[in-house]
Amino acid sequence: MTAFILFFVMRLNGVEDAGLFSIASALAYQALTIGLFGVRNYQAADVRFRYSFKEYYVLRILTSALMYGVVVYYAFFQGYSPEKAAVIFSFSLFKSIDALEDVYQGEYQRKGRLDLGAYLQTIRYGISLAVLILLLFCVHDLSVCFLAASVVSLGIFYFQNRHLIKEFTNRKSKLRMDRLKDLLIATLPLCLATWLNIYILNASKYSIDKVLSPEMQAYYGTLVLPVFTINLLASVMYRPYISGLAEDWKSGNRDRFLKGCFQQLVVIVLLTAGISLFGWLIGLRLLSWLYGINLSSYMVPFLLLLFGGGLNTLAVFLTVVLTILDRQNVIFLGYVLSFLFCAAFSDSIVAASGLTGAGLVYAAASGILCIVYVGFLMHFLGKTKSALK
Repeated sequence: MTAFILFFVMRLNGVEDAGLFSIASALAYQALTIGLFGVRNYQAADVRFRYSFKEYYVLRILTSALMYGVVVYYAFFQGYSPEKAAVIFSFSLFKSIDALEDVYQGEYQRKGRLDLGAYLQTIRYGISLAVLILLLFCVHDLSVCFLAASVVSLGIFYFQNRHLIKEFTNRKSKLRMDRLKDLLIATLPLCLATWLNIYILNASKYSIDKVLSPEMQAYYGTLVLPVFTINLLASVMYRPYISGLAEDWKSGNRDRFLKGCFQQLVVIVLLTAGISLFGWLIGLRLLSWLYGINLSSYMVPFLLLLFGGGLNTLAVFLTVVLTILDRQNVIFLGYVLSFLFCAAFSDSIVAASGLTGAGLVYAAASGILCIVYVGFLMHFLGKTKSALK
């Protein structure tokens, strides 16, 4: 979706607005992690229904309220110009609806209907994006377009889910505050880890916003788009298997659990290799043609970003495995270490090496996550195997 919007912003409004949209999308996704609170994988893996939908729903209301507070802070309390603040605020509102919808999709998935959430989200995205692009052709004002698309998207979400969710939940279940508290504590490390992950993904963008120009922000935003293709395709592959992997682990079927994890790791490696090869051969020229800018001198940062995208996708899948193993604190530790690297070195590396430095920061930060998670899993599974003997 970001690639789609960036294409039209670049073509209709120019490079400077494209750079503005790029940093607005980074901050919007950063705020969205607060609303999502890292609960989706936890909810999908809760196949024994330890918590009710009502408890997941009330937690999402609380986290969404916190998310909107963060949106206001990002937009209006960081010294941005009124125009830039308005774009950041309006696009954040547009993305925030994902947080409201996600808890419904998590319940559909927990009841074996992941496909249903995908259908509904496709319809909502399709209609709201069509409205957004049509308004861009007519108005060329980013904030007005995003606000109007937000209203449309919210209306579609409401009418799609308000009756359907009743078929998947027990309306007589009562909210238990002690369970809500336990759920908040259990998912807090996941939320913090996800927030740190998005910060790590966007650390280069934040550094570019500080030390380089809006034009460089637009170029980087274009180069990084195929990176998320790896994560997107991989998540399509492994997300339907989360509940099954959780069931295998909890039922003691360790061999099938390990086999399933290994298969997903192979998929991620093959996707990364295939997309990187495609990017090296024709991907950069294709991006230049699509977005109307010359990217031929940015092959090195482009390949660094693709490699880092594969590492980050691997790290995200490993967080799913660690969530199933109920080792959320390890997830948090990995992200803290990677975050500290970005906070300490990102600005200076980008200032010294430009977009090549931005690609290097992204790849190194993702590599740190993989090293921590793979190391822990090997240690933990080794101990488990020894205990079984």
